[in-house]
Amino acid sequence: MATSTTDFISKLTELKKDFKVFIPSLKKQITAKQITLKQQKDIISTAVNGVLGALQFTKSINEVINNNIDGESFYTFDRVPALLALRVHSLGDQIKADNGEVVSLKPALERAKKVPNFKLDQQVSIDNIKINLRIPTLKQENVIVKRCIQEIDNLESEDLSAAMGLIYIFELLKTIKSITIEDETVEFEDLKVTDRVKIIEQLPLELYDDITAFLGQLVKYEADLLAVDDTTITIDASLFDATTTT
Repeated sequence: MATSTTDFISKLTELKKDFKVFIPSLKKQITAKQITLKQQKDIISTAVNGVLGALQFTKSINEVINNNIDGESFYTFDRVPALLALRVHSLGDQIKADNGEVVSLKPALERAKKVPNFKLDQQVSIDNIKINLRIPTLKQENVIVKRCIQEIDNLESEDLSAAMGLIYIFELLKTIKSITIEDETVEFEDLKVTDRVKIIEQLPLELYDDITAFLGQLVKYEADLLAVDDTTITIDASLFDATTTT
């Protein structure tokens, strides 16, 4: 008896092996599923697109985490622990590090079980301007990333400096929850992304140091996780390329 494609795909889905992923923001293990060949293909395909590819990679892996791990809301500091677990359970723990050596991801995955000690939000201010910062969820980040991809894709030529400028602005943008000037407050999620950009471009330069310092806690956390002996694991499309260990 013939089987429909839909039924066959449904059976394939049922055969996927579940495993547990430790999510730092939830402080517990969560059920997850292995990545599919299509997801692997979508991730690896971002490697050839230069600056734009870096953003497409972030968008793709955020979607994989949200689709493959049970739960409604994951933060950006959950990304590396989740990716390491997805990689290990889908393609094995061996990977080529920055120095060319083949290393195991297991030590990094073990360190990822320690919950980071930093704040999810913080307020910075100067004069009459107050900015409420937040560590975004992956879904919140993807709203900004998608818009940044559109903006860079619309550039008339391959203008690297303009693209990098946009990425810098959007990196800051996703961290801002609200801005208050005297008695007037704007919630950034109530605004169009283009309007958020217009506002952030007019902020005093002094505030950027405070915003960057807030982001720095996440950068350090990820760097510590990804350090293996004398080398570093790079989070990019090659992480999901099974041929990089050969």
